[in-house]
Amino acid sequence: MNLVIEEFSDFLRAFLFDMSFIVILVSKLFMLDEKFILIMDRTNWKWGKKNINILMLSIEHFGIGIPLFWAVLNKDGSSSTKERVKLLKKVISKLGNEKIKVLLADREFIGDAWFKFLIEENIPFIIRVKKNFLVDKVRNGYKVPIDTLIRNLGRKRKIIDHKVILWGHVLYASVEYAKNAKEPMIVVSNQTELDSLYFYRWRWGIETLFSCLKSRGFRMEDTHMTSPKKIEKLLFVLTIAFCWAHKTGELLARQNPISTKKHKRKEKSVFRLGLTYIRLTLLRIDKKIDSFLSLLDYFFPDEVIRSCL
Repeated sequence: MNLVIEEFSDFLRAFLFDMSFIVILVSKLFMLDEKFILIMDRTNWKWGKKNINILMLSIEHFGIGIPLFWAVLNKDGSSSTKERVKLLKKVISKLGNEKIKVLLADREFIGDAWFKFLIEENIPFIIRVKKNFLVDKVRNGYKVPIDTLIRNLGRKRKIIDHKVILWGHVLYASVEYAKNAKEPMIVVSNQTELDSLYFYRWRWGIETLFSCLKSRGFRMEDTHMTSPKKIEKLLFVLTIAFCWAHKTGELLARQNPISTKKHKRKEKSVFRLGLTYIRLTLLRIDKKIDSFLSLLDYFFPDEVIRSCL
């Protein structure tokens, strides 16, 4: 096993990639001709004393995030506004900001300069904020913590698009205190056309993606790689594999729908269904060569190949 990892590490050292290939691939396979939901998040782990820290942008696709752009941060802790802007500009340059239906992000992705950039670029966003942030337009005359809005929840236990001023920016706060929740969900947006509380829930798709790349799927952290450049290249390879597995799972699920258990959850995910099928096909390639070729034809149709050349 160690020999395989060493050989793969040598491969990544010499391997060069163009991330625009991923954009083309994802666009063709997951319909980026239409407006899409963009999700930003970060995942990290440690190997020895080394921190592996990945900032990623994904598109939402039926409950899961599809990788689009990423950067391996050579540091510990949260991303900076500069790092987020640099990553988001790649999406804008390749696809245009008019294609972004909304950007979703958790409480880590806040700040005056960050919000200013999103507003100036006309990028709709829904971002969760900390409950102790001070805002205007909740009480007359002085700033109060944004969770002061909770006192006005009423029977529905939610507030939609309450106008506030945060860091000088006019935003719209939505609050929900779900039953049995430990704390309220408070999000802010720069627009009122979308149901912020509803759309914010789609942010979980990128967490599902991280599980597929890590512990519940490819287990990328088990490679023990620490070089940022190698990890970025590894993610390029795994993104292609992830897209292949997910599209294969979609095809199989259309032919034979995944059964639902008593607790109303699917017996297995679309990704797991596709990954298992590909793995079993490769293990018996001598007897399943026709199935393997069909998988390639489905994943790399002629129009995708022509687009990538």
